Amino acid sequence: MSQPMSMDSEPRGAQCAIHPERSAATICNRCGNYACELCFQVGADRQDYCTDCLPRTEPQLATRSSRLGAVMVDQLFVVLPMFVGILLGTAVDKDWGAILFGGGALVFVLCYQLYVLLEHAQTFGKRMVGIKVVRMDGSPVGLGRLLVLRNVVPAIIGSATCNVFNLVDSLVIFAEPSRCLHDYIADTKVIHVGKDA
Repeated sequence: MSQPMSMDSEPRGAQCAIHPERSAATICNRCGNYACELCFQVGADRQDYCTDCLPRTEPQLATRSSRLGAVMVDQLFVVLPMFVGILLGTAVDKDWGAILFGGGALVFVLCYQLYVLLEHAQTFGKRMVGIKVVRMDGSPVGLGRLLVLRNVVPAIIGSATCNVFNLVDSLVIFAEPSRCLHDYIADTKVIHVGKDA
C-alpha cells in the first residue's frame, strides 16, 4: 500500500495544473492543485498556495472606520471609568476621594488593556470591533513592539514635534495601504479577525 503524499513534499511525476508541460513543485494548501515554480507562492501562514488561491488566504485589512471605532472605544474605556471614579471619590471625600478613586479606575483600565494586549495583541477597542495588530508577514506581534514601537516611540516623536507627527500619523491612513506611520515604524498592519478571535 502506497504512503499518502505529504502536502509539504515535492510531488514526483505530477504536472502543474496551469502549465501541464511543467513539473509540479508543490501542492496548493487550499485547493489541492499541483503548481509549478511559476504558479505558487508562500502565504503569510508559511504554506504553499497557487496564484489563484493566495489572495483568498490573505487576511482582510481592517477598514479605516473600524480602526477609528477602536480608537473611540479605547478612549471611552479610559475616560468613563475615570470620570465615574472621580464622581464617586468626590462624594466619599472631597479632598482625596477624586484622586484616589479616579486614579484607581485609571490604573485598573490600564492594567486591563495590558492584559488584553498580552493575551490577544489587541486593545479593548480593537477586540470590540474585531480587528487585530499583526506583523507585516502575518506573524504575531510581540508586546515590546506593540508598546514601544507602536506607542512610546510615536509619543516621543509627537512630543518633540508639538504633535505635528501625531496629526500626520493619523492622516497617512488615507493612503492606499491604509497604514498609519506607527505601523511603518513597528512593521505592523491591522487586520480584520472577527469579534470572536
